[in-house]
Amino acid sequence: MHEFAVLTPAEIERRVVAYLQGRPEATRDDWKRLGAHGMRWLYTIAVCPTEGTRANRLRAAALATLGQLAGRSRMEALLDVLVEPDVPVMVRCGAVEGLGYAAHPRALPALQAQAFHHDFRVRLYACTALGRIGSAGARRILEDVGERDPHSQVRRAATVELERARARSSSLPPVPEPDVGDYEGPARIGRAATVSVE
Repeated sequence: MHEFAVLTPAEIERRVVAYLQGRPEATRDDWKRLGAHGMRWLYTIAVCPTEGTRANRLRAAALATLGQLAGRSRMEALLDVLVEPDVPVMVRCGAVEGLGYAAHPRALPALQAQAFHHDFRVRLYACTALGRIGSAGARRILEDVGERDPHSQVRRAATVELERARARSSSLPPVPEPDVGDYEGPARIGRAATVSVE
């Protein structure tokens, strides 16, 4: 029988930062071994505004990881980042990535707005996140982005993610469509995005 040593809070915090930096690549079991203290530290890094490229990179990784590990239970933290004033693009991309991993229907309106963000990098991350969700609403947004985005790389990403989502949905039994509010189609998306970006 293999027993694990009890980790000190300092060692847990060191491991959280190391895992977020990819040194070493952490599995879900590695994160579980860090226990509640490790998740609290991950959450703290994810939600606390930072300054500087290194700190923003760490926060973005924490947001994406939070979406993977906590999923729907921490979705509010991911959504809150998107409404922070002057949030750096890198951090915004981490929150969008986390929302894609959480794959909750409530993330769809926020991802819709990010799919029309002024920075093309955010739009790229939104395409990947929408592709992960793969619902009919997400596919409609990807279709619109694939047709209308001014950046060719974003249009290609939307088309690739749309095809992946269609392939996954054709191999699965039908799932009830999530409520996406007052979504009225492509014309509505453009107006909503303009309002949310300002």
